[in-house]
Amino acid sequence: MYCTMKKHNGHNHDSMKNMASKHRSQLKQITTPIEGMIQDLSCVHNSIDKMVNKIRKQDDEVNRQIDQHYDDLVEKLMKQKGQLKQQVRDTVSQKEKALTTQLDEVDLAQAELMNMKELNDSLEKSSDQEALSAKKQVICGIQQLTEKYNKLNKHPVQYASMEYKPNKVPFPQFGSFSANADHYASELANLPKSIIVGEKVEVTIITKDSNGDHCSTGDHNVLVQLKSVKGNVTVGEIRDNNDGSYVASLYFVGKQVGEAKLHVSINGQEIRGSPYSIAVVRNYQALNQPNKIVNNNGSMGQPWGVAFGRNGVWAVADNTNHCVCVFDDQDKLVRKIGSYGSNSTEFSYPRGVAFDNNDHLYVADTEDHRIQKFDVNGNYLLQFGGSGSGNGQLQHPYGITTHNGRVYVAEYSNRRISVFQYHGQFRISFGSGLLGYPYDVAVNVNNQLLVADCSNHCIVTFTLDGHYVSKFDTQGSQLSYPYSLATDVNGFILVSNGNHCVSVFDHVGHFIHCFGSHGSDSGQFSCPAGICFGPNGRIYVCDHDNKRIQIFTNY
Repeated sequence: MYCTMKKHNGHNHDSMKNMASKHRSQLKQITTPIEGMIQDLSCVHNSIDKMVNKIRKQDDEVNRQIDQHYDDLVEKLMKQKGQLKQQVRDTVSQKEKALTTQLDEVDLAQAELMNMKELNDSLEKSSDQEALSAKKQVICGIQQLTEKYNKLNKHPVQYASMEYKPNKVPFPQFGSFSANADHYASELANLPKSIIVGEKVEVTIITKDSNGDHCSTGDHNVLVQLKSVKGNVTVGEIRDNNDGSYVASLYFVGKQVGEAKLHVSINGQEIRGSPYSIAVVRNYQALNQPNKIVNNNGSMGQPWGVAFGRNGVWAVADNTNHCVCVFDDQDKLVRKIGSYGSNSTEFSYPRGVAFDNNDHLYVADTEDHRIQKFDVNGNYLLQFGGSGSGNGQLQHPYGITTHNGRVYVAEYSNRRISVFQYHGQFRISFGSGLLGYPYDVAVNVNNQLLVADCSNHCIVTFTLDGHYVSKFDTQGSQLSYPYSLATDVNGFILVSNGNHCVSVFDHVGHFIHCFGSHGSDSGQFSCPAGICFGPNGRIYVCDHDNKRIQIFTNY
């Protein structure tokens, strides 16, 4: 403690002027810039201002109720009345203070944004040297404002619900005051585990108070946000049922196949359990026309296998040209690997291709009965296999896929699956006696191996160690002579087959949709073979006899 008087009795002292100066210095140090950046600040300002008005109206109503109830009481109850009214005033004051502070934060954030915009606008008329020297300042400023924006509360921090509860019994406590602002226990109904892109889903939100009791009235500040890192998601109208429940319409649009997070908050606070996970599923029934066709300007032979590496690089096994074509992420041909023959880097009717996690390319050199491996630049690395039916030998390898350090090969003539390490060491083989003529293999989301068994017109599922799990078959218009297959992030299975179409099944084999028909027009196929998924859910289909790749990107 410091005394501000000149006369003191042996204790610390200081002048009032010095003390005030120290206090100002301390206040300056502890004052930090108000963080924030808010989308559509005008709407937020109006929302908060509306909440202030509601609280003031509630203030008048609650005081009227208190007056009406206590006017008939004797004088000895006036003290209790005053205490209750003071409680109301304190609560209202606290709410207004909190909301006023939030308004100040919003206004300051808006001013900072305007300053940044003015700075950016001024650079358009500045000299080249000034524009270059200001780049770092602008980038740092935008980063700081973005951080503030992400931390700024975008909805009113207080709620207008206040209620006076009279106690009409001859007891000293004749009433009480409460203001419900917490809704942590609110719950959702009709929340789906998954939804198809482009469809509307309605989710019911049931509000509860902090004690877990159902609210009976509406007019809560309900916010529903659906976030996905892969695309745009729209939250439509939020309908107030005026009984404490709300209905939010959710629309999944864009290219956000995968997982989305549903955030629900009431009066600025997320409810218990939020965010909720929802699987976003592709609308395969919308597939019809390709968005692009690649045929190497007419020089492509008959493509059989297709696979994607990292960074959008993809490769096609050109079966009749005895080579592998490699394309970039703009679907431009960057190199051709191989020519006809049996030496290293030569092929004889290659069919399957696959990339590993290091972008090493594996090619099923079918008639040479081997697998050849190349680096990302097309340089030869090694080969394994060799004609035969013994362990480590291959006989007409068709489909190929990689997973967790292993290469899975579908052997047409040996009627089995052989498994090798990335460096070519043989591990196991399985499927003999169960498979007819396996054409292709793929690993699903459950880490199981799917096999396209062409002659048996079915898809067979094994564990990655070769144990039989199940199969599904629908010989006819849906699945006949399956040539190739691929799976998406939700477990849907796409199968190219002898009906000159691509059939879509769910993860257990239920038929969903079939797109394509026999022909050479856009969207038609003639013996579709290899199929795979590219970035953003693009589907690449080798249209074998039409000598082209059709790319489907629509959702």
